[in-house]
Amino acid sequence: MKNFLFLSSLLLLLICSGCGTSKSAEYDPSVDEKIVENNKKNIPLIDRVRRLSGVTIRNGVPYFIKSANQVSGNATEPLYIVNGYPVGNSFQSVNQLVDSFNVKSIEALTGSEAAEYGSRGASGVIKITTYN
Repeated sequence: MKNFLFLSSLLLLLICSGCGTSKSAEYDPSVDEKIVENNKKNIPLIDRVRRLSGVTIRNGVPYFIKSANQVSGNATEPLYIVNGYPVGNSFQSVNQLVDSFNVKSIEALTGSEAAEYGSRGASGVIKITTYN
């Protein structure tokens, strides 16, 4: 009987020691940020510009919508700034100049934010920052 109690208590001890707390996986937000950053690199430039607030795409060219009544008309392309330098008002030339894999961030500037660029920024500014 003593052997049985000893073996059963030993077995119970082994079972309980295996049920102890183990190191659980914790949520790490930096992993999500890395995944999002890596996925951004695979998105074409026109799709990244399309996601900006207030920007619409017509015939493969981005435009800012300034009012609900502006459906058609003579809208002009925004000014493109790449790494702090004005590139011009042609998305096609910017698309050829900037590699989508190299884009760090894209900002849409309108109104007083775009006033820094004078009359060239009157139609809005798309500011692109690259890793290089």
